[in-house]
Amino acid sequence: MSIIELKLTPEKMMFPRKEADNKNDFRIYSCNTNSPNVLLNSYGNLSVKGVMQRLELGVEYEAQIELEKVDAKYGASYNVLSIYQDVPETMEGQKAFLATLMTDLQLKEVYKTYPNEDIVKLIVDNKFEYEKVKQFGSKTYNKIRDRILENIAYRDVLSRLGKYGITYDIILKLEKTFGSKELAIQKIEDNPYELTQLSGFGFKRADKIAQLMGFKKDDPHRIKYGIRFTIDDNQQQGHTYMLKDELLRNASEKLELAEVMIENFLYDTDGLVFVDDKVSLTRTYNAEKYIAKRLAEMLENGISLNFDPDKYILEIEATYKEDIPKGLTYQQKDFFRSIQKYSVNLLIGYAGTGKSKLQKFLVDLLNKLGLTYVLLSPSAKAAKVTRTYTGVNAQTIHRRIGFGMDKEEEMMLEIHEDFVIIDESGMTDVFILSSLLSKIKNPNTRILFVGDDFQLLSVQAGNFLHDAIVSGAIPMTKLDIVFRQGDGGILDVATKIREGKQIVNNDFEGKQLFGNDFLLHCVDQVQIEKGYKHYYNLLLNTYKPEDIMVLSPTKKGKLGTVELNKHIQEQVNPFDSTKKQHEYGYDGLIRVGDYILNTVNMYQIANMSEEGTDIVNGDSGKVIDIKLEDDKKNSDDELAESERKGIIIQFDDQLVRLDIGLAAQLLSAWALTIHKSQGSSSEATLIVVDRSNKFQISANLIYTAITRSVSKCIFLTQAETLNFAIRKVESKRRNTHLCNLLREIN
Repeated sequence: MSIIELKLTPEKMMFPRKEADNKNDFRIYSCNTNSPNVLLNSYGNLSVKGVMQRLELGVEYEAQIELEKVDAKYGASYNVLSIYQDVPETMEGQKAFLATLMTDLQLKEVYKTYPNEDIVKLIVDNKFEYEKVKQFGSKTYNKIRDRILENIAYRDVLSRLGKYGITYDIILKLEKTFGSKELAIQKIEDNPYELTQLSGFGFKRADKIAQLMGFKKDDPHRIKYGIRFTIDDNQQQGHTYMLKDELLRNASEKLELAEVMIENFLYDTDGLVFVDDKVSLTRTYNAEKYIAKRLAEMLENGISLNFDPDKYILEIEATYKEDIPKGLTYQQKDFFRSIQKYSVNLLIGYAGTGKSKLQKFLVDLLNKLGLTYVLLSPSAKAAKVTRTYTGVNAQTIHRRIGFGMDKEEEMMLEIHEDFVIIDESGMTDVFILSSLLSKIKNPNTRILFVGDDFQLLSVQAGNFLHDAIVSGAIPMTKLDIVFRQGDGGILDVATKIREGKQIVNNDFEGKQLFGNDFLLHCVDQVQIEKGYKHYYNLLLNTYKPEDIMVLSPTKKGKLGTVELNKHIQEQVNPFDSTKKQHEYGYDGLIRVGDYILNTVNMYQIANMSEEGTDIVNGDSGKVIDIKLEDDKKNSDDELAESERKGIIIQFDDQLVRLDIGLAAQLLSAWALTIHKSQGSSSEATLIVVDRSNKFQISANLIYTAITRSVSKCIFLTQAETLNFAIRKVESKRRNTHLCNLLREIN
């Protein structure tokens, strides 16, 4: 798309309807222009949109715009790349400019006092003596001066950086990062790779701007930032270090420079730690080092809990005789002996081995001993599962420690409880775990990490569960006796897959029921789409839509979660004229009655009772109402939450209104990727795995999907595809320092 430079005059602000509603500086204006180079909308005006400052209606602006789309009904619309009001130098131009900032009477008095002066220069230099001007006060003067300085600053930024794609949105972020526009200009002109400090601004994007600015490929700034980018890119795969030779080779490919040139700058690059031939980002290495140090302190300073484990075991067996008629296994008994002795413990167990029951029994013990405790999980869905089987309110780690909050708010949150239980601890990355440990202020706090070491690894950097197990530094109870496996259903199938055993031959076609709760249906690839629609309708006869989880390895394609959710939405919540809905983005649609998943942490937002609450990534809920307009009021009173426009959602026991502009952070939750489902559970699951997903699947992924099921699991695939996955066990190894750092505890 070509960039168009032109003059335009805003005539009407189309969005937001009220400036007070604008939370993110996104605006849409209908404008007049004499430019012959633009297409107009269906009303004969120029429609521009984007993140921009509030524009004065009827005032001419200099702008750079780019065609967004041409709609058959509404005509053309343009994205704003930059827009500012030029500050004229001639007296006539200045009069017209100042007329937009003050009343006619004020303007007349200004030129009566300063008939032949450069008024703008006087104001900029702060030599304008407003006390001498009638109808003029300090408030008016400061408002006008701020406006002039702002326009000059934006003009300078855009004239120097706009041609490189630096838009108003980026300027706002630069100003917040560096403190002023002037310093931002200087920083970016000296080193455009400073742009990588901005959220959503990666090395590749900064590199394109740097090349447009004339920076050469062998510029030291480019090489040093490229080195960090290469390590960070590798970190996205879960690793916390790179071997030096691998780093040089990969950076050489990314930067298109010789390895020897990159090596010349390697040890001068800020933010790196070197351990033998391993290279890490300082922040990542420090997180791993702190985890090992903190756990070592807790183990060293811990004292025995004041209870008799063998006596308590007998008490459990007597109290829960119906649940455990054969009593606790020797492994489960050892768990309580370890809990009594050590202040840090691991509880590792496969699906169906009784991890949940042991946590429930542990909570009973803590209540009996009068100890305080907190149950934590890495995701909102995992926390909900923990609440279900323990009967205790569980929270996400993010919510409990304020991870991602403003620093001032985060510092106020600490952990003083006597016992911390972390479920699904294999999903924790090194950053969240180190932050959690730093929040524990009680010197006698004990901590239990619970996990299944055959499930998927954390999405972010680190491999805590594996490192903790292999290091041998943390006392561990391993549960591998699977209950109810003899039923031949979900748990039996999951166990066989974990053990690498096939459940059908490669040439198997058709249906096979395992036990009474697991149905495998192997069909030809062309039948998969028809098959999942059939089975979803079948499950609806028994289960509510919110109790059915449809799982796929991918978001994309005909069998990805995006298309699956579209189909399910039309099945369980179809459009009708009585249901409000909101379209957004390229293909977004949210409708009253939809079951949604929130993907962004939001702290201390107002619920519908105007009380502060937290809604975090992974919280799911139902759309209750969509208000596209504020309710009409006859007075100027502030609108209540229930009267304001927005999306009203029931999250468990919280009724919350989200701004319309936040719709993009809400995903349909009927179908999830298997990765996204980890830690959660559902009464019924429908798993769709096609041979087109062959290289995305593994035994660990299939095991994770199946073990989300509580009562019923239907698996739709091809036998060959399933067996391929069973043979492919994901490596539990990642390049991390933590295992060795933990070994140093001993």
